[in-house]
Amino acid sequence: MDMFDYEKEHLDILRSRLGECCVLLKKDGVFPLPAACNIAAFGNGVRHTVKGGTGSGEVNSRFTITAEQGLKNAGFTIVTDSWLDAYDSIRIKAHKQFLKRIKREAHKAHTPAVLYSMGAVMPEPEYELSTDIVSDTAGGECNTCIYVLARNSGEGSDRKDIAGDFRLTESEIRDILKLNDYYPRFMLVLNVGAPVDLAPVKDVKNILLLSQLGALTGTALSDILLGRTVPSGKLADTWSSMEDYCPDIDFGNSDDTSYNEGIYVGYRYFDKTGKKALFPFGFGLSYTEFSFKDTKVTIGDRPDKVVVNASVTNTGSFPGREVMQVYVSCPEGSLDKPYQDLAAFSKTSLLAPGASEDISAVFCLSDLASYDTVQSAYILEKGRYYIRAGVSS
Repeated sequence: MDMFDYEKEHLDILRSRLGECCVLLKKDGVFPLPAACNIAAFGNGVRHTVKGGTGSGEVNSRFTITAEQGLKNAGFTIVTDSWLDAYDSIRIKAHKQFLKRIKREAHKAHTPAVLYSMGAVMPEPEYELSTDIVSDTAGGECNTCIYVLARNSGEGSDRKDIAGDFRLTESEIRDILKLNDYYPRFMLVLNVGAPVDLAPVKDVKNILLLSQLGALTGTALSDILLGRTVPSGKLADTWSSMEDYCPDIDFGNSDDTSYNEGIYVGYRYFDKTGKKALFPFGFGLSYTEFSFKDTKVTIGDRPDKVVVNASVTNTGSFPGREVMQVYVSCPEGSLDKPYQDLAAFSKTSLLAPGASEDISAVFCLSDLASYDTVQSAYILEKGRYYIRAGVSS
């Protein structure tokens, strides 16, 4: 069945926006690529690209463009078909074993397998496959490589602190580090909907959080590799190793998650303890660089309304968008408060190299009030408030 015109229009709009949903975590300047080329593509996410999570996180669409399809549609020649075929065989066997285990566990729990398996996701298997690629494969030099690491998760099942889920497998770590050292142009692509522990591969030169972008996930990847669109997203989580997070965290232990950290969830815990995350909340790079100047704070049209203004300039050689983030530290008082809270943010339009834009972010101090259970009221502590503007927490 042919698509309706409105569907095509929606896909065009979506494609133009997907770069804003992707976060560039590390870069060394070799991307974007000048043109499509021979490319070595490894990882479970090349062919098994995740477009959305399970359960309520699922995305229903007429089609899905995988990373492999997106590369080929953009004119790339993938030189690693034999590796991808071999990995498929290993994954099929692992999935059969996974289903057998689910059925056994469901039988012991006296629960129908279809209900027991809701939200269950197979941990990615270990594998032993050579990543050595002959340089003249496909009739030409291949100096460009990506490793697409995919993870799925969804409704009814928390992530697990195990290899193949939150942690990388030994096979993935080994190959990612090897490929990063071997190829002049290498990018680790994260096709994930939530953080993974990147501590073992933190020295990789280029890392892109592609996320899970629906039907056009593979198209978005090729567009970013070629600079047809630019990544301008920011992290909505704090990314670090499991050992860095709050020890009271309730992660992957049951169907119900308890926030034992209290108010110190995410970046608030890292601020409190002074720990440095691998990638902090709000972090995100661009193909270009930006500078801020003339940052100032004024009071708006009501006493508790605060306006933060700044001038942002694209100082690099590629188009891009930047986000000004405003954090506020409340005075210490009778109520327990985190070191700082994100109060507002503002994003520039797409700025050409050398272009500038004045932006503003607005928030109300009353929104920072905390509920006092003794007085049964929201309280805004008297004292000095510190306002910070920057590009991450």
